[in-house]
Amino acid sequence: MKNTPLLPLAALLIVVGLSDRAKAASVEGYAGVNLNVRAGPNVRFPAVGVLGAGSSLTIHGCLRGYTWCDVSASGLRGWASGALIQFSYETRRVYVPAYAPRVELPIVTFHIDTYWRDYYHELPLYGDLPRWVDYHWEEDARPPGWRDNWEDDYDGHEYE
Repeated sequence: MKNTPLLPLAALLIVVGLSDRAKAASVEGYAGVNLNVRAGPNVRFPAVGVLGAGSSLTIHGCLRGYTWCDVSASGLRGWASGALIQFSYETRRVYVPAYAPRVELPIVTFHIDTYWRDYYHELPLYGDLPRWVDYHWEEDARPPGWRDNWEDDYDGHEYE
């Protein structure tokens, strides 16, 4: 019987597939403050709800740079400022932009047509989709709570 190189290749593909699936996993988090959840990654998008400070949520992923994150909680799905979201890291709550790279929080993109179709097609705001399709949300300022020194010491910034 010939030793075929297909078996090692198949094993490698399975490992790569599993690691990609692990990267795409959601992370449990918390609202660091009363948190507006919006229909897109920008303060100009309409709010679809508010989560109270300390509320549990699921982080499905964040835009590159962790400025905005796709979250869900209590049947609500939308975008919130990464600077105002926390998750547990080494037994304490920390803010997303500071620690997300350490836990490989998934990086996602935002495509308004598919996102709104998937999550808002039954809501009245879905009728406003044509107005938002050409909006250049990436060009606006940083989200609420953002600061440029996330590498600093975070003692005192944790939610307790």
